[in-house]
Amino acid sequence: MSDMANPTVSQARSFQENPRHYPRKLQVGVYNFFSKRIPYKPLPANPKKILVQAQEKIGDAVLLFPTISGLRKLFPESVIHLLCSRINEPLFQSIKEVERTMAYRSGRQFWNALKETKYDLFYNPKDHPSITAFKISKNVRADVKVCIAHRRIEQHYNHGLTLSKTYRILEKNSMILRAYDLDFTIKSFFPNTELNSPKNENQISINLSSGSELRKWSLENWITLIALVLKKNKHFRINLFVNGKDLHLAKQIEKQFSWAIKLIHPLYSILEAGPIIQNSNLLISPDTAMIHIADAVGTPMVGLFSRDDRNVRRYRPYWVKYKILQSSTLSIQDIEPNEVFNAFEELMNQSQ
Repeated sequence: MSDMANPTVSQARSFQENPRHYPRKLQVGVYNFFSKRIPYKPLPANPKKILVQAQEKIGDAVLLFPTISGLRKLFPESVIHLLCSRINEPLFQSIKEVERTMAYRSGRQFWNALKETKYDLFYNPKDHPSITAFKISKNVRADVKVCIAHRRIEQHYNHGLTLSKTYRILEKNSMILRAYDLDFTIKSFFPNTELNSPKNENQISINLSSGSELRKWSLENWITLIALVLKKNKHFRINLFVNGKDLHLAKQIEKQFSWAIKLIHPLYSILEAGPIIQNSNLLISPDTAMIHIADAVGTPMVGLFSRDDRNVRRYRPYWVKYKILQSSTLSIQDIEPNEVFNAFEELMNQSQ
């Protein structure tokens, strides 16, 4: 595959990178023109009540876990509340550090709940403009409202944190921690999972599913890869993660390799994947939340990514050994099974 840079992008990006954002850029510009800039304030020295705003996707929730854990370590007596999407609310409710969650975009009930508590610190780690986020900042009762510094965002907050050679989303989320302690070490965190448990050397995990068709691999590719893996070691046992839409594919794989496959379906919560992946020696997955879970629980991985280089920089693993394979297009279909197997073998050899 070519190493040439490619300007294409696969997800929502900054206004300069994605022309589809121009209508939104206009809306943000008009909204900001008629909005007043609120005054600068320094960070509160010891916030007792903290409100954090999470982004919408499941993977984004996983990448925010270490920030929440870090805030608790910095401020052990604090009360932490979370703003989040409905789909992520059960995830944050599972974290003992979070005492209350509020699902935004839930009508008048949300806006009323937002005003019930007076906070010392409100933190929004989102690094691109959102009128919904502006309205939340306007309505939340907080002494100091903190954002990631951005010329289209800052006027709605008291304090902007400046990105400095920070590419990973996980590091960007945790900027509030290093604003208080420059030497703060970001540590992995995943609820209800013993991170130091020994791994099963003959167990690996494979995730078939993704929320985007561009991040799905063909059945033929998965069968070829699994055949190569089992040829290397007939004692391997494979946890096969799949959601409902792809269950028919998993059933075909299970039929062909029945002695080696354990089908993980249904998965009622993404949190259930944590202990299973933690016990595995390696994960193979498209670019999904499973990548972030494996990173959090200490499992090396092979990730199948599109040609969106910025996406790789922002979402690549932080703590564990990994191999990222990129396609030459926005679809992962042109990644060859032999490439994935070679990356798998290299990582397995490193773990021995």
